[in-house]
Amino acid sequence: MDRKGIIIFSAGLLMGFAVTGLVARKKPIGTLRIDESDPNEEPYIFLELNRDVGSVRTKKRVMLAVLDKSYLPAK
Repeated sequence: MDRKGIIIFSAGLLMGFAVTGLVARKKPIGTLRIDESDPNEEPYIFLELNRDVGSVRTKKRVMLAVLDKSYLPAK
């Protein structure tokens, strides 16, 4: 291979990695909300899905966004 072939091969390899990274990027399917409104009790944890439960059952792994927010003011 000459120098031009190596440059073209390297550019194609880098573009392939970039496209694969964009396509394979995982997106969260919902939110795991943690609510610690009552300091005397354990935190409440809620699962809020963006999809139906049936589509989640078939997955081995899922990604969730975490929201740590108390909705009721502490007294």
